[in-house]
Amino acid sequence: MVEFEIERRTTKGRNISLVVYQNGKVVLKHPARVPKKQLDDFLAEKKDWILLKLKGLPKDIPQKLKFQTGEKTHIFGELKTIYVTPNQKFDLVSDTFQIPKTKSEKASIRKGKLILKEVLLEKIIPLIESTSIALNTKVTKLSIKPMRSLWGSCNSKNQISLNLSLVHCPETIIEYIVLHEIAHTIEHNHSNRFWKIVESQNPNYKLAEKWLKEVGKKYIYYLN
Repeated sequence: MVEFEIERRTTKGRNISLVVYQNGKVVLKHPARVPKKQLDDFLAEKKDWILLKLKGLPKDIPQKLKFQTGEKTHIFGELKTIYVTPNQKFDLVSDTFQIPKTKSEKASIRKGKLILKEVLLEKIIPLIESTSIALNTKVTKLSIKPMRSLWGSCNSKNQISLNLSLVHCPETIIEYIVLHEIAHTIEHNHSNRFWKIVESQNPNYKLAEKWLKEVGKKYIYYLN
């Protein structure tokens, strides 16, 4: 028997919709004023569809982290075991990821994500600096956050957003995503010129693209 929880989110749209993400998360989206009974009836009608979708998900998709002792996660492509400790500082030691103890599961998840963001920033900031110099361009702002469908984005103001889930990826993949988004500060599309810019710094970028499509999809929703 497949069990699942429903996350409910209000939207500004008029329609009720249901999404089953790659990590097994089931999200019901609906306008704020829809009666509870109407939503319950909608879910009852869609139950078999939800179960079918969940059964069809790959078996090796990581479960959402609760940041508890014994859980395993990848940090920069290497498998680590989480240990909750009384220490106030986190530490990456050998094959372990030590994080501070908190008062609740919700606090642990929030703290764990903040730690992963800090770990990722330490890796990414030097890459952004060196890649920007190599391409003679400039990133005006960097943000890191969980993203549901993108590894990164770059707007017309050269502000870059990167997916927090990059922290689980090998360093070569992180380097590629940083390069990809910084290349967009020069060419805001996926034209031949854009790909030539990417190739000038990473002739093997297609290997990274292949990894993201075949392996990366396991992690892209991981921290949502």
